[in-house]
Amino acid sequence: MVRIQLDLPDEQVAELDKRMAETKLRTRKDFFNNALTLFDWAIKEKKAGRVIAAIDESQNIVKELLMPALENVSASRETQGTRADSASARGD
Repeated sequence: MVRIQLDLPDEQVAELDKRMAETKLRTRKDFFNNALTLFDWAIKEKKAGRVIAAIDESQNIVKELLMPALENVSASRETQGTRADSASARGD
């Protein structure tokens, strides 16, 4: 097992604690594990060539999550080829 220690500004710790209260997470370890699960999912979706977004169905609004770390994730070669083939078939 590896111990990880973070130095965070007081304001960021307050935000973390607020998010923990909102989600009823009891420990910072639980918070970190949940955040890691979400981040892993987002990486897998980006690798599959998908966009990570929030959808407001009532107003038909899509807001893409723009996050530098996720912008560094490349779609797999198979996905890139499929998307290029689809664009060619549409005449893009």
